[in-house]
Amino acid sequence: MALPGRSSYARSDDEELTATTASKSMMSAATGSRSLPESASNNTPQDGLLSQLSAFTGAWAQSIGISEERSEFSERVSEFLQETLTTAMVTLWATSPVWCAMLFVYLFIYATYLRALLGAYLVFCLIDSKPYDGVGRRVSAVHKLPIWDHINRYFQPKIVFEEPLDAAKQYVFGAHPHGVIGYMSQLIAGTTGLGIETHVPGLVVRGVTMPVSFSIPFFRDYALAMGCLSCDRGSIRRILLDRHHRLRQSLLVVVGGAEESMLAHASTADLVLLKRKGFVREAIRAGCALVPVYNFNENSIYKLVPNGPGTWTRAFELAIKDMFGFTILLFHGKNIFFTPYRTQMITVVGKPIPVAKNFDPTADEIDHYHALYVEELSRIYAKHKPKYAPNDADIRFVA
Repeated sequence: MALPGRSSYARSDDEELTATTASKSMMSAATGSRSLPESASNNTPQDGLLSQLSAFTGAWAQSIGISEERSEFSERVSEFLQETLTTAMVTLWATSPVWCAMLFVYLFIYATYLRALLGAYLVFCLIDSKPYDGVGRRVSAVHKLPIWDHINRYFQPKIVFEEPLDAAKQYVFGAHPHGVIGYMSQLIAGTTGLGIETHVPGLVVRGVTMPVSFSIPFFRDYALAMGCLSCDRGSIRRILLDRHHRLRQSLLVVVGGAEESMLAHASTADLVLLKRKGFVREAIRAGCALVPVYNFNENSIYKLVPNGPGTWTRAFELAIKDMFGFTILLFHGKNIFFTPYRTQMITVVGKPIPVAKNFDPTADEIDHYHALYVEELSRIYAKHKPKYAPNDADIRFVA
């Protein structure tokens, strides 16, 4: 059985390398879901088999007296149940930090016989060094979880490579935009079976997130199993430079951070990048090529409450950010359960920018490679926006 999201390279008219989701057509045929226009005309052997099976089932139903209308109704019910399950699974995944925290509190209050164990687990969460050691507790089998099938069906993620990557090399991927949560960045890094590692066998990509994420009970263990680590400087240097774990690891960092998340309005491309140069410095120290990544439609998954300069919403978000280093955004989804809006998520991976290794880079070196990075990111956005987000605004570097 193919992994969810397992895909292959195909060369387009302009010679870009496109990784398309291999399981999409099979899942669409099996569930009756609507395929994307670009894949609607691709008939596979599975499509023919399903058509024959459908014809046989219809003939059998008529032979035993089951009306065509009743059979049609059963198919619609089956499709509705499948769609409901997919939506529920995606909602649970999208809101997992909240549900994990609530589950821990519930068990601690009502499952009195587990309090001692939960208390010991909480202490362990606070002293565990795995999120910071450059290795973590990555579990490759995570990609086999059925939830990725539902996420693949819901978002139909797609990765487009400007040129092939070499699994024998190290890269520092900078992902943009941050979005409200940064969902596509989660999918393309680590062990989801939907990301860069699936398309470049042998490449190990470690995503990084705020240290506070590893203080959330249960969620922290999921993040570690995904291959995620802390984004502090020491952790990043261990990922790229340490060799005691015998892994040649690449890094994926969402550059804009909390400040950029406050700008995550639909159809915009406002980025916080001009003052973010730390990731460039670390790439030079490790001699890793820089690779800009743009996630189209990331800002359309949720809708932010209006938070322009001078509003009480922006004042609240900035106050939280100044106090804790992260912020609490006010946003909404499709319903009261914060189900994400359904939109195809498309990642474009730019051309690697070779970097000369220097363990003590100068400011001029950092500025030089940073300028090349900004130029390449702007290029891939301008090239692919007409196809993947024609109604979005032009890219804008606000800070």
